[in-house]
Amino acid sequence: MKVYRNISNYKECIVPLLQRLSNVEYLTLLLAINGTRSRLDHFVDGFDLEKDIVSYMPYLHQFNFHIRTIFQNATHVEINTIRESFLKYQQESIGCTVDYFNNNYGQCQIYSLPFIGNRLDFISNRFPLFDINNTFSMVTMLLLFDDVKPFENLFFARIARDLPYLKTLEMFNGLEQQEKTIVTTNNLEFTHLSTLILFDIHMDYAELFFYQSHLPRLIELAIHKDILLAIITQNQQQARDNCSKVEHLVSSEKLNDSIDAVRNFFPLAFH
Repeated sequence: MKVYRNISNYKECIVPLLQRLSNVEYLTLLLAINGTRSRLDHFVDGFDLEKDIVSYMPYLHQFNFHIRTIFQNATHVEINTIRESFLKYQQESIGCTVDYFNNNYGQCQIYSLPFIGNRLDFISNRFPLFDINNTFSMVTMLLLFDDVKPFENLFFARIARDLPYLKTLEMFNGLEQQEKTIVTTNNLEFTHLSTLILFDIHMDYAELFFYQSHLPRLIELAIHKDILLAIITQNQQQARDNCSKVEHLVSSEKLNDSIDAVRNFFPLAFH
């Protein structure tokens, strides 16, 4: 079962449905849960999975999951509390993270190991995205969000290295980078990235992607109008190369007043 849009009726609909599947032997759950609207009083954890799901499936042999619960005005919970909600023999085969943002939202992600999903949403600087086991190396869709700390250049260098199959990247971060002078000697290479969504970002990130990166397969771009026009105005060759294959261009506002310059920069987007 895959539901990446925030579920608002987890207890009322999803749990009863799963409890009726008593003969299931193999179960995969990839869920995003709006805890506030689902009227939960805590992040979904190991106790909940055992009590609400596993105990109803006597024939269950394998249970893979990635569950993200998000709350508005979330109560602070230590990560060890989440980890200890799983049985001791399970703790080496699960991962978890708890994160809190300045917009008063908090979230908890729990996932079985090895990680079986190909999508990660609302990943901040505090998420353990990089490790020696390359846990998330098969991820193809990534949504980055952080209103606490900017994403620095080295963070993206590690994404380019450790997420080699990344195809879609969406980003929300309006904070100016603090380590602009720390750059790699060569352009970053996002070999498979085909879709880039940059509606709500600081200009620093646009400069990183279009001036300091190589995007050979970029065919879809969604971007804030002001940032798009700034890129076009600076007219750097690396940016032209990265935009030359874009077939689908979406802007936050209409581009009527700059259509000729945009058409010249994105020749395939207006055919």
